[in-house]
Amino acid sequence: MTEGRDIRCVARGMRTNGNIQPDRRQFDDGGGLPPLRYNANMQTVFFRRAARHIADLILLLVPLLVLAGPAGSLAAESQLKPVPSAAPRVALVIGNAAYSRLNPLENPGKDADLIADKLRRLGFEVTLKANRDLKAMGDDVEAFAQAIKQRGPDTVSVFFYAGHGLESDGINYLVPVDADIKRKADIAGRAVSVKRIADRLSSAGNRVNILILDACRDNPFPEGTAAANALLGLAPMGAVYGAFIASATGSGKAAFDGENGHSPYTLALAQAIGTPGEKLEDVFKSVRRQVRLATSEQQIPWESTSIEADFYFVPPAPPPSPAAQLLAAATETDNLALFELLVDRFPGSEEAAQGRSVLAQRQRAETKRAGASTAGEVLARARQVRTPDAFDLVASLFPDSPEAAEARASASRLRETAVLDSAGPTFEGRELISRLQEELTRLACLGGSPSGAFDGQTVGGLRRASLLTDEHYLWHRPTMAALRALRKIDSRDGCVRQKVAASPRCLRINNEDFCQ
Repeated sequence: MTEGRDIRCVARGMRTNGNIQPDRRQFDDGGGLPPLRYNANMQTVFFRRAARHIADLILLLVPLLVLAGPAGSLAAESQLKPVPSAAPRVALVIGNAAYSRLNPLENPGKDADLIADKLRRLGFEVTLKANRDLKAMGDDVEAFAQAIKQRGPDTVSVFFYAGHGLESDGINYLVPVDADIKRKADIAGRAVSVKRIADRLSSAGNRVNILILDACRDNPFPEGTAAANALLGLAPMGAVYGAFIASATGSGKAAFDGENGHSPYTLALAQAIGTPGEKLEDVFKSVRRQVRLATSEQQIPWESTSIEADFYFVPPAPPPSPAAQLLAAATETDNLALFELLVDRFPGSEEAAQGRSVLAQRQRAETKRAGASTAGEVLARARQVRTPDAFDLVASLFPDSPEAAEARASASRLRETAVLDSAGPTFEGRELISRLQEELTRLACLGGSPSGAFDGQTVGGLRRASLLTDEHYLWHRPTMAALRALRKIDSRDGCVRQKVAASPRCLRINNEDFCQ
């Protein structure tokens, strides 16, 4: 056994291409009431008072409904302690490329510049260093720890490193540019332990220290040295309190260097950290997915965390104020009582000024619009909006009514569908096509044997299967929405139960007829 067998070495050198693109979504709060209708047989004053009581109830319920949230997550979220958006932010960014005794690297300097620029835009006070020797790296880390301590316990720190890295006996090391490593015994004294960096930053007393290591490329050691046969990859690390440690790739795998001046990992990170409202853990889930796709699953990043606070590189937008929510409800429902309540409760707000303008314009028609709102009217609106919060409002306002039972069931179904749609792995390409064909075969909707190709019989099968479900999906393309919809269909309700039409219906796609 050679002395270098227990050493795992990572550096830069391999190249790949990959495009990294994110996506986002918004949702409606679903609150509010429909317009009030005047009943000439009833006293206007009575219904004005009734409408005001309902409006008061809405004002009290809106915050409760927002806090309740999908799947009842209020209790858990209220226990979390997010890092204040105004907390101090500091970063140390190091790019080592000009190695004197190991293989020099091409992209670490550019990667360090890119991340430093992104962090500055996110409000970090950034210290950028390049080509640091052993003593300089030690001094950099010590000065960084002191800067964290001076700024207080709420400080968020980011340590980003791009360059050569090593794993030996389960310990990860970052390699200075002056390192002369020929034997395993040289590593501990001539490289910087990642664990020691994490411990030093943690000792500064703050709650969040983020260490990002883009340091896992090809073997940096010359042939003939004791370390020349080193394996690839950094080993996942144990927890260090207050530290979040992220590595570009896992043990036994190489990280690609890219061909456009940046590594796939750094490119994915630079895009992900600018996403609004994404927690730290979710940012790196996105990075992992983008790197996996960009490298054809040859590179899988990992993270190790022991932080207890929620941190956002870009905090989520603050919730709308009560005045804004009340104005939205008043505008959507066209209810004069809500506009009056807005002016009464928030007289100095901009929303109240808008409310006064509406009241002035509609003063002559006010009595015609007054009336009582019923559970059926609110439920009808909820059916149009089709959000869990809209149905929750019906159940909250009219808990003992028949409409409340329907509303609770509808809200439950919508949340269950959302959970099912977001659960499980995501498939692409031939794997997605094969799984679609498996489901079509199970439902007896595939006109032949699975071929693994998205052919005419698969398109026809998807179209036949679309008649078995209320969910809409694109049957002429392979999508995860189609796969999820097919999985919810009982095999007993498959295509064998469909009636055969007297004459087939055909659709021409790309000069090919698909008939049902």
